[in-house]
Amino acid sequence: MLSDLVVCYLFLGGAGAGALLVLCALGLLSTRAAALARGGRLRATSAYRRLLAPGFASAFALLAAGAVCLAVDLGSFDGALLLFVRPRATHLTVGAWALAAGLLLSALSCAAWSSARGWRLAVVRALGVLGAVDALVAMAYTGLLLGGVGAVPLWASPWLPALFVVSALSCGVACVIGAAHLAGAARLFPGVLRALAAVDAVAIVAEAAAAWGLVAFAAAGGSMGGASQEAAVASAEALVAGPDAWLFWGGFALAGLVVPFALDLVLARARRPLPHAALAAAACVLAGGFAMRWCVVAAGAHPALQTMGVM
Repeated sequence: MLSDLVVCYLFLGGAGAGALLVLCALGLLSTRAAALARGGRLRATSAYRRLLAPGFASAFALLAAGAVCLAVDLGSFDGALLLFVRPRATHLTVGAWALAAGLLLSALSCAAWSSARGWRLAVVRALGVLGAVDALVAMAYTGLLLGGVGAVPLWASPWLPALFVVSALSCGVACVIGAAHLAGAARLFPGVLRALAAVDAVAIVAEAAAAWGLVAFAAAGGSMGGASQEAAVASAEALVAGPDAWLFWGGFALAGLVVPFALDLVLARARRPLPHAALAAAACVLAGGFAMRWCVVAAGAHPALQTMGVM
């Protein structure tokens, strides 16, 4: 029903949007501390350039990779272009526009925070606000995109958008933490990294709650009756006990929730940077985010196709 490229698109778009949101928030909170403001222009210190510019570059790379997956899945770049030339009121069109806006805003923000000459402070702040709003739209839309497929009861759950939003936030924090360590900014901002680890721990708890809600809602038959109710129950069983259950429990629950949560608790209290632990937590979060989306797509599609007599 959905190709593997769509799963990649959902993951890359969500992670990139989450990273953009976190970076825009950091930028808006940092403009005073980061600025050597003269004549209303932002001249970021070298420390803040090292913290934010690589992060915005990583967000751009993730969103760009997601855009490529979308274009290839549509069959051609001409098909992707039609989403902009002849837009229709669909979740896919909204997502494509949000993705394009995210690419532009992340590129401009990267240029602004890496510039030694300085951009106007008002422009930098406007980029931060617009980027945060666009990121929230992109984070929410990925769950709404699946929910728009009415034939799949699991994807129609109100828990799915919530799960995708908090997962995107967690993946975004992981990207920012990883980029900060790789760029050598972690030792310059230990307090920021501790705060990000704490935010990620809270996001992981919310993600676990949303995942439980999704499974419980489907196991109860969802909000539909008849064959759709049976498909919802079958999807719940496929998630926790089906052929891909090992990926759900091992890749998502263990590697994507339990392990990074434990590491985040350590990182949030550490008095000095722990790069190996931070990078391990970031890698686990990203792997878990991909595993979750793969399992949700597979668990929803297979029972729905069986109910329709396709499989």
